[in-house]
Amino acid sequence: MPSDTKHRRLISATLAPEVPFHSWFGLARHIMVAGIAAGITGVLVGGIGGRVFMRIAGAISGSQGAGRTTEAGFTVGEITVFGTVFLVIFLSITTAVFGATIYVLLRPWLSWASKYRGLAFGVGLFALASATSDMMNPDNPDFTILGQEPALVGLIAILFILFGITLDYLFPRADGWFDPEEAITKTTGIAFTTVAALGVALGVPLLVAAMGGGESVCGCESPVWAYRSLLVVVASTIVVWVAAIVRLPSWSLKLATMTGYVGTAGVFVFGLMRAISDAVTIIT
Repeated sequence: MPSDTKHRRLISATLAPEVPFHSWFGLARHIMVAGIAAGITGVLVGGIGGRVFMRIAGAISGSQGAGRTTEAGFTVGEITVFGTVFLVIFLSITTAVFGATIYVLLRPWLSWASKYRGLAFGVGLFALASATSDMMNPDNPDFTILGQEPALVGLIAILFILFGITLDYLFPRADGWFDPEEAITKTTGIAFTTVAALGVALGVPLLVAAMGGGESVCGCESPVWAYRSLLVVVASTIVVWVAAIVRLPSWSLKLATMTGYVGTAGVFVFGLMRAISDAVTIIT
């Protein structure tokens, strides 16, 4: 484990983002904590918040949408126990898994946002996910059914940003629920690794599906260049993670640092270009 001062100075000299671990068990702990924070956020914002959003959307549609059936098969203005439970569980799980995956990948590259990192992450998540889900699909008939398109687009953006802020707020608090990296024993380390591996096993296929194209998710085209930029971020983040644990050539860390920030910029720029384009199409 490269914990000596010389190695720390090397990482600092490359301007690489700091990561809160220096061992493989520490990395597993980091991923697990992100998953727990995202799980809570998924329930609060993705599940319950998503249900509240649907209720508000039905309310502001007024008589235009009342009694009509949405694309998902739900009746506007009608609340059932089964429908609510199904939506909360489904939205909680999917938003938690996808949110945790994107968070651990983007987090190292959002340190520039300081205390507004959650807001920045929410914007990045909106840029990536809004076009790959059915929520911002201009061809979604629900916009025609409900009407009030500007308000709906605004609510969708708020939901993503609220998810980012909540997750980033909960992350350090969830981190405090567990022993620090220095106190990890072999037993707890294996437990952390098992939980982290489960999270990766859930997150990677979902991420691959999103990258593969929105057709498999909502019948819409995903923001291709935003996800290509995310692939650059994935590779850069992995290098930075590994460099915190084992010695890597300084050039590799410098290259990863440069590509990590460039890839993150691409996620925001290309993702927001698509999201804004979809929003304009929906509203007009």
